[in-house]
Amino acid sequence: MNNLSFQKFKTKLSERRYGVPPKGKEYNKLSPKLKAAIDDVYSMVDKASDPLIGKVEGIISQVAKKHGINVSSIERYIDN
Repeated sequence: MNNLSFQKFKTKLSERRYGVPPKGKEYNKLSPKLKAAIDDVYSMVDKASDPLIGKVEGIISQVAKKHGINVSSIERYIDN
């Protein structure tokens, strides 16, 4: 988790919460399974109480396990 852009993402979450991910070209390229996971991440982030920064990694892990995908797949999407 030493990826700088992922760290920036976590910092931005404390400033602004997203109801849904931006549905651009990169989102449309994702598999249906990964799209559902990304939607769940943003939904859980939106519902999480403050302080949010410490919960992001746990939310991503929980969603990855629920959807049977790698944590790195979600992080890779967020980093882009």
